[in-house]
Amino acid sequence: MKQVITLGIGTTDFAFNVTAQDHNDFVDAAARGGSMTAAAKNFVVRVIDPAQKEDFKKLLDSSPGAELQIAGALKEEFSPVLEITVKK
Repeated sequence: MKQVITLGIGTTDFAFNVTAQDHNDFVDAAARGGSMTAAAKNFVVRVIDPAQKEDFKKLLDSSPGAELQIAGALKEEFSPVLEITVKK
C-alpha cells in the first residue's frame, strides 16, 4: 500500500510517497536507539517525490530539525491513532 501525503511546508506543497515498508523502517530505526534525527532524515528523503527532491534537500539544509517535524507529520497521517478498547 502506497499513500501519497502532501504537506504544505512554508509556501511549498511537498508530496511524499509513503509505503508500509518505509513507515516500518523508520519506526524500527528510531526504536533501535540510534540517532532519531538521522532516522527521520533518511525516512523523509526516501519518500519525497523524486521531482521535488533537490528543493526538499535545500529546505532541510536551511531548517535544522525540520526532518523530525516532517517525519512526525507523515507518521501521524500514515498511521493515525486508533481508538482501542479491551473487551472482557
